[in-house]
Amino acid sequence: MSQATTIKKNEITCQHCGEQCDEQVIQAGENTFCCEGCKLVFELIKENDLTNFYCVAENPGISRKKSGKQSFQFLKDEAFADSLLDFKNESISKVRLYIPAIHCSACVWLLEKLYKLNPAIQSSRVDFNKKSVSISFNHQEVSLLEVVNLLDSLAYTPDIQLDKKSEKANPYRRIWLQLGVAGFAFGNSMLFSLPEYFGMDIFNGSGVERIFPYLNALLALPVLLFSAQDYYKSSWGAIKQKQINMDVPISMGIITLFTYSYYLIFFKSGLGYIDSLSGLLFFLLLGKFYQQKTFDHLRFDRDVKSFFPLSVARIVKNKEEQILLNNILPLDILRIRNEEIIPADSLLLSDEALIDYSFVTGESIPETKQKVELIYAGGRLKGSSILVQVKKRPSQSYLSQLWDDESIQHHAKAQVQNTADSISKYFTAVVLIIAFTSGAYWLFAGTTEQALLTFTSVLIIACPCALALATPVTLGTAMRVLGKNGFYVKNTQSIEQLSGIDSIVFDKTGTLTYPDKAEVSFIGELPDHKILAAISSIFNQSKHPLSRIIHHWLPYYPQQNITDFKEIAGQGISATVNGIQVKLGKQTFVEDSRGYFTKENNNSVVFVAVEGQILGHFSIKHVFRNGLASLLDALKQKFNLHLLSGDNANEASYLSQWITKDKLHFQQLPGQKKEFIQKLQEEGHKVMMAGDGLNDSGALMKSDFGLAVTESTSQFSPACDAILLGKQFSELPRFMRFARLSYYIVIAGFLLSFTYNIVGLSFAVQAALSPVVAAILMPLSSFSVVLLGTLGVNYFAKKEGLFENKNLKL
Repeated sequence: MSQATTIKKNEITCQHCGEQCDEQVIQAGENTFCCEGCKLVFELIKENDLTNFYCVAENPGISRKKSGKQSFQFLKDEAFADSLLDFKNESISKVRLYIPAIHCSACVWLLEKLYKLNPAIQSSRVDFNKKSVSISFNHQEVSLLEVVNLLDSLAYTPDIQLDKKSEKANPYRRIWLQLGVAGFAFGNSMLFSLPEYFGMDIFNGSGVERIFPYLNALLALPVLLFSAQDYYKSSWGAIKQKQINMDVPISMGIITLFTYSYYLIFFKSGLGYIDSLSGLLFFLLLGKFYQQKTFDHLRFDRDVKSFFPLSVARIVKNKEEQILLNNILPLDILRIRNEEIIPADSLLLSDEALIDYSFVTGESIPETKQKVELIYAGGRLKGSSILVQVKKRPSQSYLSQLWDDESIQHHAKAQVQNTADSISKYFTAVVLIIAFTSGAYWLFAGTTEQALLTFTSVLIIACPCALALATPVTLGTAMRVLGKNGFYVKNTQSIEQLSGIDSIVFDKTGTLTYPDKAEVSFIGELPDHKILAAISSIFNQSKHPLSRIIHHWLPYYPQQNITDFKEIAGQGISATVNGIQVKLGKQTFVEDSRGYFTKENNNSVVFVAVEGQILGHFSIKHVFRNGLASLLDALKQKFNLHLLSGDNANEASYLSQWITKDKLHFQQLPGQKKEFIQKLQEEGHKVMMAGDGLNDSGALMKSDFGLAVTESTSQFSPACDAILLGKQFSELPRFMRFARLSYYIVIAGFLLSFTYNIVGLSFAVQAALSPVVAAILMPLSSFSVVLLGTLGVNYFAKKEGLFENKNLKL
């Protein structure tokens, strides 16, 4: 550490936080700091070669002068510390912490470099909008207490709520107070201005009215200093980052109106424009409150939680029943099958389990868990089915967060939102140019009052807020409509992706066909009950449609002891049951040198080999979904249709009525499906892959829009963009048409916003619009876009008959 000297001096800025060293100056080499805390953080960053932190933004650091040392000693309690974790295994822990001090890109940059400050921290990822950071660390080398203390030393002190009741505080309390102050001043300033409004002398020359301007001036102070405070903070924050946001011109308009009003009151004996100023703030805050409520209503993590009915298999009296995730309680017994997601923190009741936590940690190596060990939510089972006992209530929002995280990793930001962001970026600069130009014109061509009103009105009337609301409101409403009809979309960006699809690739088994309806027969020597019990137990471990069909066709047998279970996607299953080796699947997977021959038929086949000898095969004649013909008839008119199936070509002649033979591809492995979709994309097509959500996960993730078709939402997979209940599969053309219409409404919202700004500015530059009227019109523009999006989506939903399934059940 450098030797430091302390000097009393003003007007010297801190090297770390950029604030003035008003109380003391701490000199360390060529650098100056306002306090020991800033100096310590600067040296910590420098020692770990992270000085680029100061290049990301100007003075990005946070002052440590006023932040007292906070004690987190309660984290020494291991049980309490563990309760804050999202995940923990033998070496890795994962925690998500709320950091109120996150305020700029430099904060994100530094917080995502925590691994350089402490090698035991493996990764950290910031969610800027939620002001949170998700940290993975090796708890054998660093404790949660040490991680939190590191963040505290950097001035990014986590807000750890010990009392959960505090989370229920009203988030709108501050804006209500600001609205109340502005409204009180608005009403009273108008009252004080009444004599001048109407040119009356209601006090008979007593001179009482002379004090009214000064009362107005007094009323303006709380409006300026409290009601408008957030606009100044936002503007100053943007300017410090060398940017201009929409609050900059609004702040300029407020200060200009206040300054000119005080000039008139104290130097010209006039009333000023305090009524206009307070009215302006009142309506601006009203619009701000409306927008906050709108965005709160469109928080998609909550939306998914409210309408996405994840279901699980619960064991009750030795029988399975599908129930919604929100109905699961601690101590419930759940059955989890191969490739299924663990829905809640649970104790393992089975002897052993192999759990893949890649969705949680990014590590693809599965972990072996033993009986009574804790299994965290979000892990995916690899291997034979297990029984678990729920320890904590399931977190549906946590699972939906995993779903959305996959979206962030695999999909670019929606094009329409990029367009809106780009427009908003340059919008403010253009508005400032117009305001100064029009104000200067009226200053020379008209009066000072006209110049002031024009300048202020232009700053207030022009606003990209309506532009920013068009996408989330419209597509968020469309999300809910689709969800009520059994089509659960991940986010609004996914709806935009769906609206641009031109090619659809279908899987066959479990997608075009029913996964639980088929005619099953066994060709060959029917095994004895001991072998059939082993086969039934193995099929019961898998979620593959053929496995489920055969398991339900076989007689009921108690679950057998299974070891060495292994399921290879597109090939088959191998396992040892009570010491007997069994293989089930394709002939190439199960056959040995003895050989087995069967004639090609029009059915799917699953071969059975016991101890290396093929005993025969199950023959499954699929049943296509009701309405498939009308579905494919409708889709082939507008989309390029393809089929990629791991099955044989038994249904090629039937499907060729809708999909040309050169686009029917059978005997496809998962890797081949993924390569085929990539080839279509390289040819310039926007591709939707419709599969079962488990065996087609690679293809679903690769496609522009991955659709998992399932009979129940227990087959949740973060690989897809949407989940469609099988009973609603025939409605797919309507859903796709509705998505396209919703996208058109977004474009209409953009046009409405542009029209509002052009018309409003044309009046403002002519000095024909007062600031108060501009402030009223500003939130009305946002309201009109919200109204267009909501009513437009609901109109098209009604036109497409999408309100007919309000009581849709699993």
